[in-house]
Amino acid sequence: MDLFKRLRNLFNKSPTDIKNSTDVLSYFQNLGFDITSFLDPSNVTETTYFICLRHLSETMAKMPWERKKITSKKGKEKDFDGRTDKLLNLRPNPYQSASTFWATVELNKLHYGNSYVYMEMDNRGKVKHLWMLPSLEVQIWTDSRGLVGRKGALWYIWTDSRTGKQYSFITEEILHFKTLMSFDGLLGLSTKDILKTQIETSSSGISFLNKLYKNGMFGGKVAVHYEGELKTANEKIIAERLEKFSTSTATGKFIPMPMGMKAQVLDMKLADAQFFENNRFSILQIAAAFGIKPNIINDYTKSSYSNSETQQIDFFVNTLQPLFSAYEQELTYKMLRDDEVEAGVRLEINNKVLFRMDSKTQAEVYSAYLSNFGMTPNEFREEVGLPYMEGGDRLIGNGASIGIEDVGKQYKVKE
Repeated sequence: MDLFKRLRNLFNKSPTDIKNSTDVLSYFQNLGFDITSFLDPSNVTETTYFICLRHLSETMAKMPWERKKITSKKGKEKDFDGRTDKLLNLRPNPYQSASTFWATVELNKLHYGNSYVYMEMDNRGKVKHLWMLPSLEVQIWTDSRGLVGRKGALWYIWTDSRTGKQYSFITEEILHFKTLMSFDGLLGLSTKDILKTQIETSSSGISFLNKLYKNGMFGGKVAVHYEGELKTANEKIIAERLEKFSTSTATGKFIPMPMGMKAQVLDMKLADAQFFENNRFSILQIAAAFGIKPNIINDYTKSSYSNSETQQIDFFVNTLQPLFSAYEQELTYKMLRDDEVEAGVRLEINNKVLFRMDSKTQAEVYSAYLSNFGMTPNEFREEVGLPYMEGGDRLIGNGASIGIEDVGKQYKVKE
């Protein structure tokens, strides 16, 4: 208990005290704490990388959360709770809407590899607010010797860059969302770090085209042929004048040359360098690393209606389902009490919003369910946002349908 108080006192030191405590990190390392920090992020100006970040973060922003309870007879039932619904679907904290909050969480997770959310509790031990912590300002310390609580416990240390203060949180206070690429299961790997070379290559291609357009599609280098020798000073004057004419005079199509001189462009053609083919290959690789399909990044080279539909289904199954499962498991375990989890309560994402149907298709699908004992009228009304009706809890269907236990009874001769 004394050691715990010493830790709390250390974390509550003023910024000056912390700055002057040069042996703090080595002290904790000697005690058995493993300290991990994060590197500075790269920018997000590469177009494909930005599109992937935007698409996945906006997907998380539009997903509604539901509290459900698993029962042995009825399967999963909605278990509405106003407090939970407000936190997850309306206002996680006074300053952010739920859409903005979840988009920010996913964006930080994708860009930095890890995203941290602090759960502020009220005096009854229930979650009051959810606060996003800056990913680059959070460190994870592992108590490998069990000096503070159980052995192997995790501590999340947040150093506020604005005030210099440090705050410590136990693992039960932090919702930690990480990419599924992790070698130790504690810290996720950032996609931008894994694809650093690929992203830089794509960015270089964009920069090259930008420079080419600014130069009026003029080549990168021009060789000026002339007879005899020319002093260095005169060489600079000729180069400056040629460059001035090629970029700032009218359209730059006409460049006057002194007698006895001729110019030759030294540049590789984009087609010869297979620039567009290589650039497209880099774009597809970046998108594939995020699980993003070509039609999402506006690549319709080999696309058709059926192909696009297949890509959408594949995107949901192989990209979004693992993403949703990670969120659901983290929130269910840390936001719900143990007795609620053991009773079958779960926090889940309603992924039906991804498969919105047009009115005609919706009518056909639900009609098939209703006429074949698949769902009750009230269950249908709930799906389309209508109130329950009295007598709507009974299954209905075609009268020609019979139970499997009654098959053949119609052929028996009555005595």
